[in-house]
Amino acid sequence: MLSKRFKTALLAAMAVLMLLPGAAFARDEMQNNDPNKYYIVLDTTNQVVTVYQKDDDGEYTRIVRRFVCTTGKTQPKGDEPASPTPSGTWKIGGRERFGKFAAFNNEYARYWTQIVGGVYFHSIMFSSRDTSTLKKFAFNNLGTNGSHGCVRLYVEDAKWLYYNAPFGTTVKVTAGKAKSGLASSLKTNMKFEEYRDFQTNIYDNEPLEDRKAWITVEGAQMRTGNGTNDKLIKTLRRDTELTVLQEGDPWVKVTADGREGYVRRCFITYEKGVMQSIPNGYYVAGTQYLYAEPNAKADKIYKVARHSTIVLLEEGLGEDGKWAKVSYWGTEGYMLRKSIKEGWATVYDKDGMEGTEK
Repeated sequence: MLSKRFKTALLAAMAVLMLLPGAAFARDEMQNNDPNKYYIVLDTTNQVVTVYQKDDDGEYTRIVRRFVCTTGKTQPKGDEPASPTPSGTWKIGGRERFGKFAAFNNEYARYWTQIVGGVYFHSIMFSSRDTSTLKKFAFNNLGTNGSHGCVRLYVEDAKWLYYNAPFGTTVKVTAGKAKSGLASSLKTNMKFEEYRDFQTNIYDNEPLEDRKAWITVEGAQMRTGNGTNDKLIKTLRRDTELTVLQEGDPWVKVTADGREGYVRRCFITYEKGVMQSIPNGYYVAGTQYLYAEPNAKADKIYKVARHSTIVLLEEGLGEDGKWAKVSYWGTEGYMLRKSIKEGWATVYDKDGMEGTEK
């Protein structure tokens, strides 16, 4: 599945990721804290998620779990544009146990696990934070591509990923070869009413307490999604207290003054009165691949989302001098220097650990 050269780079990246506080991005006790244990492949052609574990040779070939899913729609539908699930290799980010879609009214889902930005694995939807309000259309449409980009799953499958795919787990989103009947073979035999009652018995231990945070700049924007193009909910004053529902970088999901939405990580602090960001840090201007070597033909380690904070280690690299060596959450690799911008960014050390302004 993976080239020898790529595996070497990936293993090196994973070794550093093991140093990271992955549990800090989940306010629950995880069933697995090893980001190397599983390798997830999301097949948008067949609408199937496959979870692999290593075999005796260290290759990710053993199928541990396989789920039917619904991915983003690839064609416009009525007034709605196409919203395909973004392809590429990503790293699992934040999570939320029973979250609200800030951009939609009366839309909720259980067991959110972030793929990238505003794209998550999550359960089929509910009309409130009540397990009895499961939506029938989402249940019936599993196995077809009709979402806004997220990946819908049965509740039990979303729960398994939530607790077993910690921060840093690799997810490859790809269009595989068509396999007739694969998705349908993974669908439940239960009718909607049976399944609705069944999933109400899927429960959890008490969650860990959500973290508090405070806005550090005047006029920080709270939006309906993880992007500057998402609708503005409100602007927040410096020192506004937040409850953090979903941790991550470059965006965190919060509640403020009774509203739920997303705020840039670099505009908050988890320690009141202490700056955990700087105005002259470094971030990626647009989604970029992290390369194993300073050239575009080198192995791609994984994608780094737009506005993500990076640590600039060295520049002027490569035969053309246009490359920079960076660290992103403890993984070192290379990017074109022109894709790196200076501005507000969270303070991290080279191992991806949160710090404070000195």
